[in-house]
Amino acid sequence: MAGSGSEKRQRQSIIKARVTEQQFELFKAQAEAAGLSMSALILYALLDQAPLRASRTPPLDRETAARILAVLGPIACSMRQASDSGDLEKLAETIIAAQRDIAEMRTLIMSAFGRTP
Repeated sequence: MAGSGSEKRQRQSIIKARVTEQQFELFKAQAEAAGLSMSALILYALLDQAPLRASRTPPLDRETAARILAVLGPIACSMRQASDSGDLEKLAETIIAAQRDIAEMRTLIMSAFGRTP
């Protein structure tokens, strides 16, 4: 085990199981949704043993973050312009458009975190 992990590691035995591709994908999705490694999910499911900690989540995807920021700018600008104009009809239309854009941002953020909106 040189170079990997702790020398005091207690869990050294490995259990193997064969599953179909569909079962594997379902299992992987459940582990990701729970924020656990696949090993932690197995131990929890089989032994009712609480996971030690949630697995580390990857950083936010840069492309997704850029798309979210690209949507935020025009929303703020439109809201400011509509508010300054004093036209209530234009303001209402702008608010509806902003709600649509915010819903899109929510979807992007949820997918960036691997969740379904």
